[in-house]
Amino acid sequence: MRWRSVKVVSFILVVVLMLFGCSNGESAGSSNNGGDQVELTFMYWGSNLEKQAVQKMIDSFNKSHPNIKVTGQHVAGDYNTKINTLKASNELPDVAYLGTSLAKKWAREGKIMDFTEYQDQFPALKERVPQSYLYYEPGKNVGNTTAAEIIMMFYNNSLFKEAGVDVPPAKAEDAWTWDELVKTAQKLTRDSKGRTADDSNFNPKEIVQYGISIPSTFNGWLPMVLSNGGDIVNEEGTELRLNTPEAKEVFQNMHDLIYKYHVAPTPVQMENMPATSVSLQTKKVAMAIDGQWALLDIAASGVDFGVAVLPKFEQPKTIFLAGASVIFSSTEHPEEALEFYMYHNDPEQVDLYKTGLWMPIQKDYYTDEAKIKQWTENPAHPDEYSDAAINYLMDYAVQAPEIDIINWDQINTELEQGLDQYWTNAKSLDEVLAELDDAISPLLEGRYPSE
Repeated sequence: MRWRSVKVVSFILVVVLMLFGCSNGESAGSSNNGGDQVELTFMYWGSNLEKQAVQKMIDSFNKSHPNIKVTGQHVAGDYNTKINTLKASNELPDVAYLGTSLAKKWAREGKIMDFTEYQDQFPALKERVPQSYLYYEPGKNVGNTTAAEIIMMFYNNSLFKEAGVDVPPAKAEDAWTWDELVKTAQKLTRDSKGRTADDSNFNPKEIVQYGISIPSTFNGWLPMVLSNGGDIVNEEGTELRLNTPEAKEVFQNMHDLIYKYHVAPTPVQMENMPATSVSLQTKKVAMAIDGQWALLDIAASGVDFGVAVLPKFEQPKTIFLAGASVIFSSTEHPEEALEFYMYHNDPEQVDLYKTGLWMPIQKDYYTDEAKIKQWTENPAHPDEYSDAAINYLMDYAVQAPEIDIINWDQINTELEQGLDQYWTNAKSLDEVLAELDDAISPLLEGRYPSE
């Protein structure tokens, strides 16, 4: 009897413990309703400042979502090598930054979660700026770019005042023509004796201040080619379209800035120059074409600066570009990962919008005056920013080729290597473009869908 009593008591104790566990939500399968804490990993790149802002966001998310714990993994080195290694070993994180070209490639391989089936559950996914969507098949996307970015112009206000010339326009409809850019850059380029580039005695071998700097990558020339009615490839994405009058005019004009007018540094000189923020601050350049993200460091440098739209040929154009944020299809917690995904680039949760590194992807931060002020009413964003960046993005920004063109990473490698021979005067433009046709044509497989 005693043994039977012990068995009965033990059985009752086990049942009570089971019931107690269930009443506290700790039974299996209750990971998202107050039970076992779901653990997610988020891998990202960025400067130390971005790392601090992202970690602050992660801490805030974990505090407000006690059922989810996100661990950040900041990669300071070669991000692509790291993420490819994790892919090869089937150890991908739940959520991560990823280059947009690679994100679409992996989406076609089934490695990244398709967001379209969650858009009713997370309606905010439908309220993003159109250029930010990452469609890899018609009607299917893997989310959005992490933020919004465009190519624009920055300038040192004090240098314009000293030269007595007007600053570049902030409104796209008032954008300078190329000739206006050249004439202004000449007045802002000085040699060691203070003579400007439009002075017959100017010495191009002793330049101490350039009127403008422009990247020799597609960030520099593509907005101009688009402005001139050209493009990298045809509408179907099956033919290279750089050996055309529209593109060749842009390449020649950019080449002339360096070697004919001496108002812009050569690519080799650009490599040895400091970042845009320092170049503007130290008066090495008066104007600089760069990504909107440069605003962060420029504002922090203390230079008296302004922002403007790019010069135009036929019509105003810029390009929209940014890295992607994705959820890998291997995650065991897609809904919790989506909760974090919606939070991780919310302008109310991340300081990187107010400091100038990012522009939002949420539509209402471009249309609601109160929300616009929330991220732009601060010293990092000058008064003309609304015209030069917000309106410019909404009305004139075209998706960059890394979002739009299949096989872009390989294509861009060929483009940079080929065009570098023209920028450095190793080969003529016709030679380079003919060689690029041969090298790139086999890589062209079309464009990704836009919706």
